[in-house]
Formats: sequence, C-alpha cells, structure tokens
Amino acid sequence: MAFFTHRDLQVSYDLQGKGQDLLFLHGLAADRHQAVATLDGLTGYRVITIDMPGHGDSALPTEPRASNHAGFDAYADVARGLLQHLGIDNAIVGGISMGAGIALNLALCEPALVRALVLVRPAWLDRPGRPHLSILEQIGDWLTSYGAEKTGLLLNSHDLFRSISAENPNCAASIKGAISRPQAVEAAAVLNDLVADQPFKRIEYLRRLTMPALVVGSNADPLHPSLIAREIQGALAQAEYFHAPPRYLVPSDHRKAVVEKISQFLGDAAGGECLAKT
Repeated sequence: MAFFTHRDLQVSYDLQGKGQDLLFLHGLAADRHQAVATLDGLTGYRVITIDMPGHGDSALPTEPRASNHAGFDAYADVARGLLQHLGIDNAIVGGISMGAGIALNLALCEPALVRALVLVRPAWLDRPGRPHLSILEQIGDWLTSYGAEKTGLLLNSHDLFRSISAENPNCAASIKGAISRPQAVEAAAVLNDLVADQPFKRIEYLRRLTMPALVVGSNADPLHPSLIAREIQGALAQAEYFHAPPRYLVPSDHRKAVVEKISQFLGDAAGGECLAKT
C-alpha cells in the first residue's frame, strides 16, 4: 500500500502486476481489496486500485463535510489525480458499481486518459441510485443518528432487508457490510451523498465515448439491476454486454466468468496481452 496527497487528503492505493495500466475502482462502502479480488487471476496488466476518500484507508477530513470530497465528480478527480501522480497519460479504466460510475465520469471529462472501459455491475444512470440503493441511504442516516450497533438492529428489522436475507443471503451480507466497514460511522455521509448523486447528467452523453467498452450485468442482484448495465451498453458508442452468472447466488462462477470475459475483451478490443488463470 502507498499514499499520495490529493487536495490535502491522504489517499491510499496499490499497484499489482506488470503490463498495460488498468485502473480498477471499488464500489460504494467497499475498498481497493474488493477491486483486487474481482480481478484475481487476470495477468498481463499493471492493476491500479485505490481507496476513495471515506473508504478503506483513505479518511475524510472532519471539516468540511463529506459532500465536498465524496461524489462522482470528486472521486473522478481523485482517480485523475492518481494517474497524474503515477505519470500515466492513458489507461484502461473500470470498476464495480460505484466504480463503474466513476470510470464513466472520468471518461466523459478526460476521454484522452481512457483507452478502454470495463464496467462491472453498474448501479447508476443519469439520476440518483434509487430505489434499488435506498437501503444504503437509510443505513447512512441510521449510522449518523444512532451509530453502528443500533443501525444493525434497525436493519435486521427492516422489511426489505429481511426479504433479501431470506432470498439472497450473500446480497444481505454485502448490505450489512456497510455497517462493519472501516469508517462506517465517521464516513456515513458518503452513503447518502453517493446514492443521491449521478455519474453523468444525461445518458445521451455516453454516445460521445468512442473507446471500446465492456459492460457486465447479472440477474438476482437487487442492488445492481441488469437493466442498468444494458441501458449503459446501449448508450455507449462501442460497447459489448456480458451477462455473467449471478454474483450473489454463485459467486465463484461469477468471478471466474467475469475475469475470463475481461481477459478476452481486453485482448481483442483493447489490444492487450492477457491470460486468465483457470
């Protein structure tokens, strides 16, 4: 792990592997370890991961409030700052959920920086991430008002969460991770700020992006409806859609299929040399 300073924030990041630069960004309430795990088995690239402010080892300042440092514009600025810090002027950029939104925001603002896009289970369009992410927004409110222990009790009695727990336990565990993550209470506002935000103003703007793109969706995922992935794929100029096995129902199958597809996509569309371990 290393740190760089961005607008007076200490931001943590990691570099793994050798080859073309691949900046891969984590989801909301996760951290760089999620991004690394998602690409486990991918070789032939230098994978760059980062803890966005309010996540993992990148703390938010106490003042001003989190909204000045958390959001798609702010996080894309952090990603741009890391590439500049590393002396990279062109990279493959992607991410999971929130990370996919950050990648799109960065590509729209700085298209010359982005060689190709890898968007895994995107969760935002050109509007806030509601209603599918509203439960995370509720957790943010509870954490701010009551702290982690009472938030856990309130979540366990929440009708939607109880339904998800019965039908999709792995998804329920992912939601509950927002309470136990590092900085859960200190950076609770990032949940509200991000759910209420949007990565781009109008989906029609995605037509401006002409770099190759891979968009991954799957079923049985209440937090990441596959219709969002399909709409983004349809809006991009040169995008391929891949429907992966359900992330929460068959996680090992999902991970293997996604890594193999990313490997194939980058080898074919982005001109890379990449092998996926089986």
